[in-house]
Amino acid sequence: MFFSQLRPSSPHFSAFIRLLRWQTFAWVLLWALLWYGIGGLQVSQAPDYIVERSWLADPSGQLQWAAVQQQATKPFRETLSRGYGTGVVWMRLRIDPHVGLAPSSPPDGLVLRMRPAYLDEVVVFDPLVPGGRVGAVGDLYHPRLDVMQGPNFLMPIARGDAPRDIWLRLTSTSARQIHMAALDRSTLDAEVLRENLLVSLYIGLLMVLMVWGLASSMVYREGVMAAFAVMQLTAGLFGLSSTGMLRVLWPLDWSAHTLNMLGSMFSVLAVFGGMLFHWRFLREFQPARWAIGLLIGMLALPGVNLVLLALGHVLWALQINVLNILLVPLVFLMCAATGRAWAANNGAGGPGLSQRIVVIFYLVFLAILVLSAIATLGWLPATEWTIYLSQLQSLVSSVLLLLLLQYRAHILVKQHHQALLTWEKASLQVAHERHMREDQEKLMAMLAHEIKTPLATMHLRLDGDAKGGQAMRKAMRDMDGVIERCLQTLRIGDRRLAPRLQGCDLVTITQDAVASCPQPGQVRLDVPASLPLETDPQLLYLVLSNLLENACKYSAPGTPIELHCSVVQGPSAQPVARLELSNLPGRAGWPDPAQVFDKYYRAPQAQRQSGTGLGLYLVNNLAQALGGQVTYQPDATVVRFVLTLPATLPIALS
Repeated sequence: MFFSQLRPSSPHFSAFIRLLRWQTFAWVLLWALLWYGIGGLQVSQAPDYIVERSWLADPSGQLQWAAVQQQATKPFRETLSRGYGTGVVWMRLRIDPHVGLAPSSPPDGLVLRMRPAYLDEVVVFDPLVPGGRVGAVGDLYHPRLDVMQGPNFLMPIARGDAPRDIWLRLTSTSARQIHMAALDRSTLDAEVLRENLLVSLYIGLLMVLMVWGLASSMVYREGVMAAFAVMQLTAGLFGLSSTGMLRVLWPLDWSAHTLNMLGSMFSVLAVFGGMLFHWRFLREFQPARWAIGLLIGMLALPGVNLVLLALGHVLWALQINVLNILLVPLVFLMCAATGRAWAANNGAGGPGLSQRIVVIFYLVFLAILVLSAIATLGWLPATEWTIYLSQLQSLVSSVLLLLLLQYRAHILVKQHHQALLTWEKASLQVAHERHMREDQEKLMAMLAHEIKTPLATMHLRLDGDAKGGQAMRKAMRDMDGVIERCLQTLRIGDRRLAPRLQGCDLVTITQDAVASCPQPGQVRLDVPASLPLETDPQLLYLVLSNLLENACKYSAPGTPIELHCSVVQGPSAQPVARLELSNLPGRAGWPDPAQVFDKYYRAPQAQRQSGTGLGLYLVNNLAQALGGQVTYQPDATVVRFVLTLPATLPIALS
């Protein structure tokens, strides 16, 4: 679990602290600059010549300025936020020209500053202007044609000699939230300078994060980092549009309609970029199918919004976009909570992040996005900084993700390093075991040679008619068979067993094996006159010898051993040679079908007789080396082994 992993005495905690140490100074400096800029903006707002604000709704949009002045209005403070809608909103602002004005100050004009920079149209009416209409600003008008150009909507107005009411008519397909301030020129210049500094830091940070994600994706070949770079790119485009910086850069030859549509499109793309990253990030935790399926389905919504924008349904597209922001964090959280990667890997070699830290992150992420969305919809009391909540949530989320991804990268690198150490240790272990096996083979070959040579000499010189001579010959044959099995087992284990194929007669080899078995008189042969094969006669002889020796050793005393040989049709319609060896079980009973061909396996009741447990193991491996197969097919009466070999020479089916 995450908190147990990050306890102060754990290596994960120390690693996490080391990882953050190099970033601490940079982040403190950055946030100090941002805080200074925000504080400076707030201080510089005095004096604001607007002393009273109120509003009224015009759902039909038919009211004129003269009629609006007779309507009752509702007061609001600083910022008005009415969410999305098609109706017109009128605002009454009381301007007091004497607020904060020193006696020696020149009575120059004021500038009405309106934010954010994505309002369709704001028309200003002032009783000091003949006809009342001062002018209009907004996304419907080209920024190069504004009386005062800049990232905000600016409208110069007269200071006047006495307090008066001016009116604003707001129409927007975006969120109808607006902050207004009436400033003198010097205060406006200071505010614009500080705001440009903040916006530059904000956009610059997003671009740095984009480059970091792109470079990381190229170095580590990780799709997650590439998706992070795409998310920062779309967030940066949205930031350029929503802060008004795109207005400053927009050429005169390009239409205002295109600029307006790009602003809406960038807001949709920013949501899509975030969803794309989180889908790619959450996918490695193996969420439940229904959760990841729901997320993939929601990934299609930005495409629907883009189509709506292209068809001119801007309000629908933006409303769906905000609802998407409200709902998709819940889907992220469900994907994190239902992840199966942690249980599947049991914490070893699994995801770089624990489930607890991922769930906690998405809980925080949910709170940030929901706060931003409900503020945009006008469900929260509005302040000046409400209009920047989208940018702030993008910045905070990016910083949190940066820390999360860096910690994840640290854990993955550590896991990779641990895997390399494990691989190197395993390689050294394998090399050590190989050297030991080679030494054992050399020792076994030397011992086999040194033992078999005197055994052969003793066998030749032994008088078979002497008392105990037959028993001694049998003991020497058994000893020679044990040595031969051990040598063949070593060759099989070292993969040095290579059959030497040649034409031979299966019947002849079978008869030789029967003649050499411990009890040839018990074997009943049922074989054709001849059965030509292309195989290795020596290895085939070893297979038959071991099968016959096993049957002789463990069959009931005095009972026959049946050996049938025939040619049958194989699975691929090709003829195969089939040998069936069956016997009645003795005191050892039936062997275990699951272990009968295992190395060193012997039935519990067979322990009274000598044996190595290698005979049937050799039979199985030698049969496979010859391209055949041996199977154990007992029934309620007999123990039966069936050997099949490919019949490569032309023979007739029996």
